[in-house]
Amino acid sequence: MLRRYESFEDLAEAPPGAREEAEVFRLAREAMAEITGMLRREVITRTPIGASGNLKGSIFTEIKGENPSVLRGVVASRADYADHVEFGRRPGGAMPPWREGSPLYRWVVRNLESRGGDFESVAFLVARAIARRGIKGRRMFARALEDNQHRVDGRIRELLDEIAGRVGG
Repeated sequence: MLRRYESFEDLAEAPPGAREEAEVFRLAREAMAEITGMLRREVITRTPIGASGNLKGSIFTEIKGENPSVLRGVVASRADYADHVEFGRRPGGAMPPWREGSPLYRWVVRNLESRGGDFESVAFLVARAIARRGIKGRRMFARALEDNQHRVDGRIRELLDEIAGRVGG
């Protein structure tokens, strides 16, 4: 008779052999890769293009952990300004970088007009407005997970059923 596992904690209580343990880990990593890949695509669709589109291109996935009970999937960005786009910025504090070469300067050149091509002055004004008023966060990572939690939960249930069918007895 097959044993039904409801959680990874249930799996930890049943002592598997080395072959079963390796199979469980392989199945769990495969499921995690599917989940993080799906969430990455969802985050990218919610990410604003910005000045260069670099933010979308900086979003990556990573799988960490040496066994199923500590396996973690990461969807993140390498862009140094990703946190500001995700969470926004409260009013006050220092102005964001705005001089030529900065992401804000590139955004100004791409999206705003300037009299006589003085984009640096316009970028300064935008940076000052951001420092004074703040900006609202886009929450692309949080919303991608919130809107797809049912898909993540469903895939985990499928994984547990698959593990029970292959190594559960």
